[in-house]
Amino acid sequence: MGAMGQETGSESSGGLGNSRPGTRDGGKMAAAQSSSDPDVPPPPPPKDLPPLPPDAAKGLPKAVLASPSEPPSEPPKRPLPPTPTAKPSSSPKPPPTARTPPLRPQQPLAMNPPTRPGTATTQTTGLIPIRLAGSSKRLSWTTLASRRQVKYAQGKFGRVELVPQPSDDPDDPLNWPTWRKELHFWSLLLIVAMTGVTKTIFMTVNAELAELYDRPYKDIAALTGVPLILSFFAGLICLTASRVCGKRPLYLASFLLVFIGTVWNTNVAKSYAECMAARVFQGLGWGAFDTLILGSIQDTYFEHERNMRVAIHSIVTVATTWGPPLLGGVTSQGPGGFQLQFTVLSAFFFIAIPAVALGIPETAFDRKLTFAQTPATGASQFKSEYPPNPRRLLSIETIMDYIVKLKPYGYRGPADLAILLQAPRAFISPTTALLAILSLLPTSSLWGLTSSLSLALRPLPFALRPGIIGAMFLTPFLFATAVVATSSFLPHWQQSARFTPKFHMSIVAAGSFLAFLGTLVFGLHLTNSLPLGTGDDNAPIMIPDPNNTGVSIPALSFVLGMLAAGAALLESTAAPLIRASTAYTAANLAANMRNTADMTAGVACWRALFAGVFAIAVPRNYGDIMGYWEALLALRGFCIGSAISLGIIGATVASVWWLWGQIIRRWDGMVMGLVDLEGLKGRNGSFFDTD
Repeated sequence: MGAMGQETGSESSGGLGNSRPGTRDGGKMAAAQSSSDPDVPPPPPPKDLPPLPPDAAKGLPKAVLASPSEPPSEPPKRPLPPTPTAKPSSSPKPPPTARTPPLRPQQPLAMNPPTRPGTATTQTTGLIPIRLAGSSKRLSWTTLASRRQVKYAQGKFGRVELVPQPSDDPDDPLNWPTWRKELHFWSLLLIVAMTGVTKTIFMTVNAELAELYDRPYKDIAALTGVPLILSFFAGLICLTASRVCGKRPLYLASFLLVFIGTVWNTNVAKSYAECMAARVFQGLGWGAFDTLILGSIQDTYFEHERNMRVAIHSIVTVATTWGPPLLGGVTSQGPGGFQLQFTVLSAFFFIAIPAVALGIPETAFDRKLTFAQTPATGASQFKSEYPPNPRRLLSIETIMDYIVKLKPYGYRGPADLAILLQAPRAFISPTTALLAILSLLPTSSLWGLTSSLSLALRPLPFALRPGIIGAMFLTPFLFATAVVATSSFLPHWQQSARFTPKFHMSIVAAGSFLAFLGTLVFGLHLTNSLPLGTGDDNAPIMIPDPNNTGVSIPALSFVLGMLAAGAALLESTAAPLIRASTAYTAANLAANMRNTADMTAGVACWRALFAGVFAIAVPRNYGDIMGYWEALLALRGFCIGSAISLGIIGATVASVWWLWGQIIRRWDGMVMGLVDLEGLKGRNGSFFDTD
């Protein structure tokens, strides 16, 4: 039947082609198509042919000479064309099952036919972004070009794409089992808590130390200020050195310094020089634990796991800084004096030493991803194609394998100048500098005033013991911890896109107002509510009356809590602003994470530097009643000047961000070397052609 159809089609086409002009080529093409595939029926004759000339109608059948409006009729006994059928196969067909049709790349609009030049990706790969079933997002060009296997999380986060994408190496910190990640995280938090205790350990006993060592009060305040200043330089050095040698050697060296300083402080009651030397060791050890923790969290946790750990770290840092004086003051009232605090703290080294040696391995890992990360998708049907890493349960074999791989120095990175300057550039970037200036006075004033509590409240007419002075830290501890905990879990902080300039202005205004009230009221209430006696009638002297005091200790504690809450609220703006800056300037995810850690560490280091300076400068020298009153007047003047300056600086910095926020982010990119203007000279076409 196929041959008969072929012959009939050929004759019909040939007859029409010979009798009508302009159809000869069409008849030959139809005959060629019919001869090429015998199973395909011939095409029907055209309906819009012009009428035949009169002389050409002779000898033609009546069916052909019919009216042009009527379609030509086929022969009465013409067989039907065969129905195309698939070729039979030797193997039996499986029963039909319901399955999802395969997804095929669709040509984008205006590309078929091409009406615009394609990018470098489309010209080299020819792959088109597609949408996956059940997802409102699409895969990126780089994912399709590289054909890499997209890995997803497990459990309740099974529909979340892992960011960053882990490598296939089991030693990759992102591929560590859960117990190993949690051991690393909580070991770091233990050391962070111990260093936080040592920072404010002398706040409640400064007056006793001045009497014990027979030194001026400002020298005793230097036991807190000098370590804070040294931690700034130590943090910068550790952040820079971690690019070359990794983080584990720095953690071990810093922990050793903190251990030496803490144990040494248990027996320094006879020498001020030894006490200062021990504090120097501690200050040098604080630097690594102030700057490298966020980078370690980024190395071991994915993006959907990271926010909770960062929030816990922030809460632990604040709580262990302002909470220990509550117990430290009571502990120092015993026969052991202030040294008993260090003795109790040294007992925790029995847990801290194995935790640091075994629980903090190296997290620096060269994860060289050529292509950018893709957004999360909901294509759960593709997860079966990429099996997850096998579970490694905790056993003797896994523990021994883990211990064998622990080395004091297990990473070596390039030591070129560009890499070594990454941390210093982040320290002086405009966003880092403005954040440091914004929180300079609130944070520094809090450290300066708390260092002066023993100066103001230990002599007559108060004669408060260290336990009562330590109780005044209750409201700073509660308010600061509550603000940090709230800001860490607030959605406006978690999503930088919702952290709008208006919201930023409101947070800066609220934090500045709280810090302004706390600083001003502390100085005014401490001096104005203190009844004054009179000396000689010829030479009146302003001295406090030891029999009557109008100062309320709970009120002073409350205003210190307001100052701590304002400082914590202003410090909480650092995370979303840094995230917005790095998202604007970083070219890829790795640079984004690195710059975020560097800028966050820079802000923390600048705060420590200014806090150390104010902790030394605010307390004044005193020796007798007259010197004590002059010290209170100087403290009052500092509070008034600091409150006024705080309002001016807060309004200025907020206005700068409001007016020139995008320009500041551009300057961040230029200062940190993220924008190479030389590479853009002489470029033709769009920058995104090579993205």
